[in-house]
Amino acid sequence: MKTIRLSLLMAGVVSVAAGCQPEEPVQAPAASLETREAALDEAVGSWSNNAPMLSSLSAHTANLLNGTGEVMVTKDGFGQIYDPYSDSWRTAGSFEWGRWAYTVTELPSNKLLVAGGVLGGGMRWISSTRLYDPATGTWDSSGSLSTPRYQHSATLLDSGKVLVAGGLYAAGSLGNAELYDPDTGTWSSAGTGSPRDSHTATQLYSGKVLVTGGANSSTGDLSSAELYDPATNTWSPAGNLSQARKKHLSLRLYSGYVMVLGGTDITDGSVDLYNPYSGSWSLGPALPISGPFASATRLYSGEVLVTNDSGEAALYDPSTNAWLPAAPMNVARANAPAVLLHTGEVLVTGGYNSTGSLSSVERFTY
Repeated sequence: MKTIRLSLLMAGVVSVAAGCQPEEPVQAPAASLETREAALDEAVGSWSNNAPMLSSLSAHTANLLNGTGEVMVTKDGFGQIYDPYSDSWRTAGSFEWGRWAYTVTELPSNKLLVAGGVLGGGMRWISSTRLYDPATGTWDSSGSLSTPRYQHSATLLDSGKVLVAGGLYAAGSLGNAELYDPDTGTWSSAGTGSPRDSHTATQLYSGKVLVTGGANSSTGDLSSAELYDPATNTWSPAGNLSQARKKHLSLRLYSGYVMVLGGTDITDGSVDLYNPYSGSWSLGPALPISGPFASATRLYSGEVLVTNDSGEAALYDPSTNAWLPAAPMNVARANAPAVLLHTGEVLVTGGYNSTGSLSSVERFTY
C-alpha cells in the first residue's frame, strides 16, 4: 500500500482545498478530545505538533507559496510566513490594519492577490486590492474592484486572471462578477450570476467555474449552483445541491467530480457530488464524523482529508468511494484552515475552541 501511495504522490499535482473564505466563529467546540481507543486502532495517519504561530488566530487565511513551499497566513491585514523545512515563523508585514473577510489568491507569478473585505465592524466595504511579492517581501496596491464586497469567492483561471464572484455589499448579496488581469493590474466585468454570498467556487478541468450554494440576503440560504464560462464570459444554471449550504467546503477530485460538504448549521455528514460530464448531482458516501467541518484537502494521492470543529478527521478514498477514520488532531480547532504542503503533509494552523483563539499548529502525515 505504501508503494502505491508513494507512486501516486510523485505523480500528483498540488491542489489545496478551496472551500469557504474565513468566517466568524459561531460556537466554540470542546478544548480536548475524548479518547477513542477502538477508533484509534483503525485510524490512518498521524498528527504532530509544529512551531506555534507568532499570534493566536482564527478565521484567518492560509495559502501555500508555491515558489518556496512556505505558507502565508493573514488576519486583519497582517501576515506571517511559516517555513515547513525549518519549522519556523517570521513576520510578513501588513497591507491594511483591521481588514477582514477578504480573499487571498496566488497568481502564476507567485504573488498573492488580496481582494475585497471590510474594515473594523463591517460598515466600511473595501474595493481596493493588494499584492504581496514574496521575492521582495513587500505589499503594493493593484487596482480596485468596481463594486466593494466581502464574503465573496476568488478563483484563479487558466488564463492567469482571477474571477471574483458574488459577496455582500450595502444593498445585500451581489450577482455581478469581476475579472482581475495581473498583466495590467486592472479589473473588468465578468457578467452577472445569481446574487449570493458565503458560497464556494471550484474550477473544473474544462476551465469553467462551478459556484455552489451560499446565501441570498433577500431569500435566504441557497441550494442552487451555476457555471461561469470564461470563454464566453457568461453564467448558466448548474442544478441543485441536495440541501441548502452556506460557508461550506468544496473541492475538485482527480476524477473531475466536485465534492461539496458541510455548511453553517449542517452537522450531518452528507456529501454532494457534481458530475461535470453529465452536469448532474448525486449523493456521495456520508462522512463518518459529524459537522461543522473546518477543512477539506485533496492529497497528492487523490484522497481527501476532512477535519471537523471537534478535531476529528476522516479520509475519503476515491478508489473505493468510501471514508476511512483518520487520527484525530491533538486539540479541537474550529475555523482552522488547512494547506497541502509540497511534502504531501497537511498543515492546520490556529483556529479556536473553548479556551479561545489558538496559536498552535499541527501537521498531518499519511
